[in-house]
Amino acid sequence: MGIQFDVIVSNEVDVVVQAIYRDQQEINLDSALNLAFLRYSPNTNWSFRVGRTAFDLFLLTEYRDIGYAYSWAHVPSEIYGVIPHRYLDGADVTFSQPIGEVTFSAKLFYGKNEFAVTAFSAPDAPAFRFDNIIGLALDFQSINWDIAVNHTQLKFDSQAIKPLVVGISQLDALVPNFSAIWPNAVNFIDAADLDNRKGAYTSISGQYRFEKVTIISELAKNKTDSLSIQGVKSGYLSGIYHSNAHNFFGSIAFSNSEKFNLDATGINLPALAQVPGGLEAYGASKFILNYYSINQKTMSVGWRWDFEENMSFKLQLDHTRIDKGGSTFWQPPVENDPTEGRIGRVNSLFANLSFLY
Repeated sequence: MGIQFDVIVSNEVDVVVQAIYRDQQEINLDSALNLAFLRYSPNTNWSFRVGRTAFDLFLLTEYRDIGYAYSWAHVPSEIYGVIPHRYLDGADVTFSQPIGEVTFSAKLFYGKNEFAVTAFSAPDAPAFRFDNIIGLALDFQSINWDIAVNHTQLKFDSQAIKPLVVGISQLDALVPNFSAIWPNAVNFIDAADLDNRKGAYTSISGQYRFEKVTIISELAKNKTDSLSIQGVKSGYLSGIYHSNAHNFFGSIAFSNSEKFNLDATGINLPALAQVPGGLEAYGASKFILNYYSINQKTMSVGWRWDFEENMSFKLQLDHTRIDKGGSTFWQPPVENDPTEGRIGRVNSLFANLSFLY
């Protein structure tokens, strides 16, 4: 549930405040505010915003909660679900300029944000904080086509795995010959630490509108300096057929992350089992390495019916294939091994009614 206020102060200045309830663990002003910014637009070419703005990473819109605008019943999770952070506390500047029949726009943004992230049915949702976020979004748009390019860099500010870093460092210091039981354990946990590590998000996307058909695609790559969040490659291709008040669509999407095989590093598990806390540290390490593990593909078909001028009904069937490595998006861990995700198939049917007024 949400509510939004748009206050037009003058022809150049407006204020936007949006609050959303989505079953947050804690309800307070900070967790409820999704948008809260002041915008200054001195002319049609320039726009400046300061405050809590949307995190502009995707082709179709910087706002993810406007279902009416999408042809699909839901956006492809393989792209839109990889980064859960929805807003940015900072500032941005946008420049727009018509060039013939093409409108060019460039947005430069800077700030920080925080969002609780959970996976594999973990009971707690640790806060992932991003600092020094700086991004550039370029967009070329005409009547028939759009092309967008985005590159964003950031620094992690997270103490989520510090207890494990300290624990393994203590085992290495206190246990005789620990380096023979767990080779390079300190180097490994240092490489897995998130705090002060850098990350980057790069995407290229576009759509082309024929007379009866629209083709949309987005490709993205996430890269970090930490083993805890391995690089993720994602994308989708969707085609939509328009027939009066009806739209029929199909899409294929994928998301795949790199894997780090902890067992291939030469750990002596029988010997580690004799070390107090050794197996616990090993299990926690595998859990962290698989926390952001994604390896899935989804095929979708659906139908949108605009039965009124401002109302639409959508129906969508997804078939998701989860391959080796499991998927943070879908599966809880295997019960007897919480460090491994299940493989399998998931069929999902979505139906919704969207409207605007």
